[in-house]
Amino acid sequence: MGFLNTLFRRDNAVTIDARRIYGKLMAQSRGPDFYGESRFTDNYDGRIDVLTLHIAAVLSNLNRFGQNGERLGQALFDEMKDDFEIALREEALSDASVKKRIQPMISLFYDRVKRYAEALNSDTRASAVEQVFASTLVKAEPDNGAGCATSPFVANIASYLDRFDQSLVTKSLGEIALTEFDFPRLNA
Repeated sequence: MGFLNTLFRRDNAVTIDARRIYGKLMAQSRGPDFYGESRFTDNYDGRIDVLTLHIAAVLSNLNRFGQNGERLGQALFDEMKDDFEIALREEALSDASVKKRIQPMISLFYDRVKRYAEALNSDTRASAVEQVFASTLVKAEPDNGAGCATSPFVANIASYLDRFDQSLVTKSLGEIALTEFDFPRLNA
């Protein structure tokens, strides 16, 4: 019986590592410094945005580790998707409704991850990351004429993502899997 349990268990090492990473990223994403006036909106979409920026940095760094990094990245994505589905089911939605609502969430996630990864890998990294946030954050302040919000939070969150990504560059796959990484301080 033990062999069959091991063979059919979903809880393999990669899944366990993905859950650990997801849990740490989720806890960080709920920090109150990310939300408020001229910041991310404290609603479901805003919380997904904050979670996504953290996941994007981890996924970007997992790509350095070839097939093992890809497997962990896929498991991390699966963990997030499962969590989204559970949250929707807790709203007492039917299977059809969950399927209908999960697709736009996953599309938004892919769009954001792609934009963050492109910015992090850009030659003009700092300004590219700042431009992504300027276009995705709700602009509570007037446009400065260049298409960017003048909110200091845009620069702060861009710097935060850049510093988090740079801290992950120094980590091994094992260190990332064991969540042996810290988050930078978000400037208030």
